[in-house]
Amino acid sequence: MNYKILILVQALVWANLSYSKYLPGTDRKAFSKLVDGLSKKQLAQIKAGFSLYAKGWVTAPSSTRVRDGLGPHFNAVSCVSCHQHNGRGRPPVKGLKPDFSLLIRLSISGENKNGGPLADPIYGGQFHPRSTLGVKSEGALNLKYNKKVITLSDGKNVELQSPSYKLDNLNYGPMSPDIRISPRVAPHLAGVGKLDRVTEQSILEYSDEFDQNVDGISGRANYVWNIIESKKTIGKFGWKANQPTLLQQNAGAFNGDLGITSSLFKKQNCSIGQVDCSTALDGGELEISDKHLGFVNLAVASIDVPQVKRLKYYEEGRKIFESLDCHKCHRPSFELESETISAYTDLLLHDMGEGLADKRSDFMANGREWKTAPLWGIGAQKETNGHTFLLHDGRARNVEEAILWHGGEAKKSQLGYINLSKDERTSLIDFVNSL
Repeated sequence: MNYKILILVQALVWANLSYSKYLPGTDRKAFSKLVDGLSKKQLAQIKAGFSLYAKGWVTAPSSTRVRDGLGPHFNAVSCVSCHQHNGRGRPPVKGLKPDFSLLIRLSISGENKNGGPLADPIYGGQFHPRSTLGVKSEGALNLKYNKKVITLSDGKNVELQSPSYKLDNLNYGPMSPDIRISPRVAPHLAGVGKLDRVTEQSILEYSDEFDQNVDGISGRANYVWNIIESKKTIGKFGWKANQPTLLQQNAGAFNGDLGITSSLFKKQNCSIGQVDCSTALDGGELEISDKHLGFVNLAVASIDVPQVKRLKYYEEGRKIFESLDCHKCHRPSFELESETISAYTDLLLHDMGEGLADKRSDFMANGREWKTAPLWGIGAQKETNGHTFLLHDGRARNVEEAILWHGGEAKKSQLGYINLSKDERTSLIDFVNSL
């Protein structure tokens, strides 16, 4: 067995997942291949990183000192809980086991001292439906869908599901009447280390904030607070590009999702009004050390890019993709120092219309703007994670539904898709599912 794959196999075995599903040649390793050129020292560090990533964290105090400090409020007990098989999360689905890869961001009007979203004074910046023993959870998420039908040019009806979110059983009193909520599902992790290396100059090449070329597309960069540099730098990660680096994204996920503090995020997920949370035992000032956070970051950054598998109508679909101007936001490639990556994103913010709006600003991103989601890996999602849910909250159940949710700057492309013939739609979807 390839040693690099063995590291991922072992990490996932630690997480009590099926060993056989990760052997070379099986169907769930699409996001489990490491990049080439890693040294033996790096491979050893990656092995340690995947252990911290895959094993469940526990409540402090514990004899398991390296992984204690979970909560007091949290969404999941491990990174792999949301990124199963290093892949993409999904919203809760009736009839399936509980899934914690959908989280809810919270904010009220205004900005914090760094220019980011202002958290709810009681429930903070993220809703936590789980808690440690002796601490009340913040409440429960109630998700319902309403139907919305779009008719294509050949008479085909496509039923979309429009989500409605309600936060129930609030244990610390009512939220602010000005509350804004934004659901997010976990993206897959393949290739994120390469995206971390994309330069600001490369991103700004596609920026056209004031639509000077009058094509109806006006992507712009998000500038967000960089904790290490103590200033705003360009955002790359998160659904609204609200994190500047992969390291800060990972540290933020440890803190927001697991309740694990680090040198980047030192505060627990407890507000002044949550006395039981703020007085609960914890795992010390830094519950994950810089060294161990670095191991996790190296492990995640070392997952290789998804592999393209050209389906039958790939080439015809690529031409239609360009004819509908999809490539103007889903930029085909970035040039790195030593390679070209084909992520199909420009890492810029775009107005996606009222249908996808969350009404929540995030640094420079307004309530209708989202970062262009990378398309690479879509074709491997079903075999890796057993579903094809897409968009920031997983409302789209397949590629066609995701396209039909596009509005705002992408409305022209959406209308173009509606007017395609059945064969043309098949070709376009074949192309996207090849990436």
